[in-house]
Amino acid sequence: MEFDFTPVITYFPTLLKGVGVASLIAIVVAFMSIVGGLIVAVISIYTNKVVSWPLRFFIWLFMTTPLLLQLYFLYFGLGEWILIPAIVVGILGLGFHYMAYNADIFIATIKSVSGGQYEASRSLGFGHWNTILYIIVPQALIRSIPQLGNNMILMVKDTSVLSAIGVAELVYASQYAISVSFRPFEFFIVIAMMYYVINILMELGQAWLERQTAYRR
Repeated sequence: MEFDFTPVITYFPTLLKGVGVASLIAIVVAFMSIVGGLIVAVISIYTNKVVSWPLRFFIWLFMTTPLLLQLYFLYFGLGEWILIPAIVVGILGLGFHYMAYNADIFIATIKSVSGGQYEASRSLGFGHWNTILYIIVPQALIRSIPQLGNNMILMVKDTSVLSAIGVAELVYASQYAISVSFRPFEFFIVIAMMYYVINILMELGQAWLERQTAYRR
């Protein structure tokens, strides 16, 4: 078998556009899943069961069902009642999926913060929610960096699943080129290398962030 990377060079700008789309989706999903996961965790811990139980059910539901099934449900199921662009469905699907996982991480890290700090803060005159927002949550955020970083690396790789609903990310962008050139192996090698480089950069960024915040744990 002979390798021919000429088609890959020809369609490389198309692959770069796919990387750009995947990166944009990943940034939006990262923000949505981290902020949303933190809100879900705080509400589920510090509110009554009437509010917290539905949120815990949300976490359980998205953690126990496949991501692809969730995307199909949003795109094809809800699509019967409302027309939603594929990229919006992709962002919402990935966002809710990783929001559930991040919420589970935040619940664990919030509970790991010593209860004595809450009591000391209240004794100094801080209110209930000020203590949570300014004392508990910042520590929980720092402690959750390793797990969150791993989740975000997995999320970037999961953007490839969005090709199943027609989102023009990296894998989807390569499909047309493969259908024209009939050189799938070469394209898959290059795509794998692209994901590898992205993962390495994210791991380096995570390691740097962990070093910067290590003294605060």
